[in-house]
Formats: sequence, C-alpha cells, structure tokens
Amino acid sequence: MTKTDQPGAPDLWTTVVVDAGGRYGLHPSWRGYEAPLDYRMFEPEPVEAARLARKYAARKDVTVLAQALGAVPDTTLDLFITAHRGYVGATRPNPDSLWFADVRPDEGAVEGTITVPATSLDAYLAGAGARTDFLKIDVEGHELAVLEGGARSLDRVLALRVEVQFDDSFETQTASAIFAHLIDRLGFRLMRLDYDGRGQPLSYLAVDGNYGALCGCDAVFVRKPASIEAWGGDEAAAGLVKLAAFALRNAMPDYAVVALERLHASGWRPAGDEPAIHRYVRKLFILAAGRLRTQSGELYERAARDYQRFFGGDMPARHEIFESEWLNPN
Repeated sequence: MTKTDQPGAPDLWTTVVVDAGGRYGLHPSWRGYEAPLDYRMFEPEPVEAARLARKYAARKDVTVLAQALGAVPDTTLDLFITAHRGYVGATRPNPDSLWFADVRPDEGAVEGTITVPATSLDAYLAGAGARTDFLKIDVEGHELAVLEGGARSLDRVLALRVEVQFDDSFETQTASAIFAHLIDRLGFRLMRLDYDGRGQPLSYLAVDGNYGALCGCDAVFVRKPASIEAWGGDEAAAGLVKLAAFALRNAMPDYAVVALERLHASGWRPAGDEPAIHRYVRKLFILAAGRLRTQSGELYERAARDYQRFFGGDMPARHEIFESEWLNPN
C-alpha cells in the first residue's frame, strides 16, 4: 500500500495513535517505541502531506492522511497560509496577541488561503473500522473542533497531548475551553503542562528563571483507571498496559504504578506469549526504578517488590541491567 492508503483495523495489543497536525513528523514522545505501533498522521497541507508520505514510505507502522480533522465529517476547511509555515491552520493568527505582536512578529502574517478536505475523528475511525488509544493534537487554534468531532472516539482514548493557548494567539480559542471539555465534561485528568517554568518576559526585569506570561504549551491528559477497568477482560488489560507505557515514556512514572496496581488487582496475567507492549512496560519500569535508586535505596527496594508483584519475577540487579542487550543495547 502507499503511505496515504487507509490501514486495516489494528489488533487489541497494538498501540494506535492519531496525530492531528503532523507537519513535523512523529512526535518525539512516540519515537523509538519498542512495541507494535499504528501511527496515523493527519496533515492537510498538500505539499507537507506529500513530503511526509515520502519520508515515511518505508515505515509500515506510519500512515499519512492528507486531510484535516475538525468538528464536521466529510467537508472542507480553509487553511490560513502563514509566513512561518508552522502556524498554518484553520484559525487565523491574532496579529495583536503577545505572541504574534511581540514574541514572533511577522511569523503569523497570512499570505493566502487554501481549501482542503476535512472530516471528523469519529467519521474517520468509523469508516476505517478502527479505534485510537492516544491523540496528539497540535492544529494552531483548531484543537477544540478536533475534540468535538471525536465525541464517540474519546470514550476509548487513554491519553491525549494537546497544544493549549493561554493567550489570544489565535482568535477563537483559549485553554479554558479545552480544560472544560476534557476535564469537566469527559472526566480526564490533567497530568502535565510541558513548559520549563518560564513564559514570555514582559519587561527587562526577568530574573531567577521564572517569569513572564505563559502563552501556550502542550497539556497532557489521561483517562482515570477506574473507567478503563469498566471495559472488562483483555480490553481493560490492554488499556492499562498501554497507559502504563505512555506514563513511563512521558515523565509520569507515578501514574504508571497506579495503572499497574489496577492491572494486578484485576487478576489479569499474560496467557501464552507475553504481549510485546507488556514486555516493553517491564523494560521501562526497570529503567525508571534504576533512576529512582539514585534518590532513595528504600524506594528502589519498594519498586523491586512491586516489579515482582506486577510481573511475576525478580527485577534484574544493577549489573544485570548493564550486561543486558535488551536493557542496555548501546
């Protein structure tokens, strides 16, 4: 198949990611994923979609879809073509905002528009006979529309990474609308705001590393484990395992323990061959525990006991980690 063909339905233990706004390729949080992956990347700008299709032509686990996602199925959207192509999207940049007036002047200038095909997440997944486990949404002010078009799909989404704007950088959206939609309406938990503690300085008196106005950043939301448990059987088990992997890869190892505790309490154990994603979670847990050892020997011993409970075996000793091609391939 070509890289813009629609893939088939994934199996239960394959991690499925839908990426709305794929201009820069696989998000760093999904690179080097050591388990079966089905990454579906939506990029509506035709030139960029063609470039991405060429870039990932040899990757069977990556599919590029040359259309936009929004609130309405089987329609079109007008994209604003901006001076800096990273801001191309269906929402016009606000030239009077802090970001586009002071921080990145001229980058948001609109040079023209193009009309592109668009659909909703629900319509796409229904047509593909597929699901998505995770969402990454970075569409320059159009994020809420993508969420609204995925009302049914979000019932089975484990976690989301969404770009949120705290300033009026784009004319029709604020972070509060996304927080209200995901936290208040749908019951997701906000786990991370990915920024370094600094905003955009508003004057010369910016000291001690913490200052300024926060214009925007990625926000990471996760499903609460109790709602995953309600799915029952292997579907719930696969969800908890994939959520643990996501947490361990996205600087949320504490939440991985919560997911693994729920999995253990359910009584689920691998039947027959261990799923590759479960083995990968073991690896990620071992490596996270190794970093914990530098902070507290007592907590490291607790992690070792948890490893035995969660995975039914002894956690490798430090020298075994160094000697293992699986745990220390380089």
